[in-house]
Amino acid sequence: MENPLTAATGASSAGEPTAGVSPAATASWAGVSANIGEVPEPDAAAAAVEQAAAHRRARALDLPRGSLGKLSEVAAWLAAVQGTSPPRPITRARAILLAADHGIAEAGLYPWPAGATARRLAAVAAGASPLAVLARRAGVGLRLVDIALGVTADGGAGTGLPDDEGYRVRAGNGRIDQDDALTVAEAERAFATGRRLADEEIDAGADLLIPGALGVGADTAAAVVVAALRDHEPIDVVDRGDGVDDARWMLRTAAIRDALRRTRPFAPDARSVLRVAGGADLAAIAGVLVQAAVRRTPVIVDGPAACAAALAAERLAPGSRAWWLVGSDCPDPAARHAAEALSLSPLVDLKIRVDDGTGAFAAAALVAAAVETAADLDAAAAEAGAAAGEAEADVDAADIT
Repeated sequence: MENPLTAATGASSAGEPTAGVSPAATASWAGVSANIGEVPEPDAAAAAVEQAAAHRRARALDLPRGSLGKLSEVAAWLAAVQGTSPPRPITRARAILLAADHGIAEAGLYPWPAGATARRLAAVAAGASPLAVLARRAGVGLRLVDIALGVTADGGAGTGLPDDEGYRVRAGNGRIDQDDALTVAEAERAFATGRRLADEEIDAGADLLIPGALGVGADTAAAVVVAALRDHEPIDVVDRGDGVDDARWMLRTAAIRDALRRTRPFAPDARSVLRVAGGADLAAIAGVLVQAAVRRTPVIVDGPAACAAALAAERLAPGSRAWWLVGSDCPDPAARHAAEALSLSPLVDLKIRVDDGTGAFAAAALVAAAVETAADLDAAAAEAGAAAGEAEADVDAADIT
């Protein structure tokens, strides 16, 4: 099929604008990857020190080697990304939740009426959603951003969220089985907005980020992105999600098939896959993930949208995945394929089916526990060592007398 980016903008087959657009636009789109900067590597020496410390704690407390399992693994990872052992407590975890409607939802794939995304957003803002409850329990602050909401619960446009800083990219992503999710300029802006949001949170003191998507249809977009980047068939990534009947499942499979047919020509270029099939929310999440890695800030990724964006982000900035954890073992097959491709093992398996990244907040509590456990056991091991030394001194003294 004809590359629509080429036809529309004079782009190359890899999705890069060439003739037919201004030099500024060409440089801007090509610079999405070029201007990312070098992704640093976590501090392997700090991780090794933390692993050795964990072994010493276990011996001092008469525990078997590796007895704390993933708690020790997470502590070592945090030591690596923070560059210090024992790792510092997480003091300002922040979630960036991007709200966007997806035109693909118009194909009848979901049982919810128009405005469902806005209602989800309102529930989170009111603290009346599982995500909000778990975030509160885990001490994670929420930042809600309307990046591409199209229809509100009352039929209006937008969300009522302030957009004084211009985060909103467009009113709803395109219907990807028939049209591109974004234009070239919108894709660039969405990715740059994600990077900007990451910078703003990190500059404000965030030491752990959780990006997520709030949008009906985001899981279908994610399935197409993963299938395109991993060369999977629709049946490999389709999910029943909300327990839909066979008829709606077939509709969803057909929609993914049609969207994937449009997206496959762009598969070698992750930027174009996000533009054609992902949408503003997924492109912005990719920007958050890349910038967090550049800024040496750990991230918990969860849910199909974030996992699909992570797969694309790793293509855009190789090595970024070293700064991410996958929160929960999401049953969505696209999320699982993405996590497997990134070689990231989920921290918990709670069988959470919501696709907005809710599992990440349960995992955030585990990350906090890993830090506290390492610190508290350091103190306990030191006390045990001191007590053992006193006991040996008493025995020696008794032998002398």
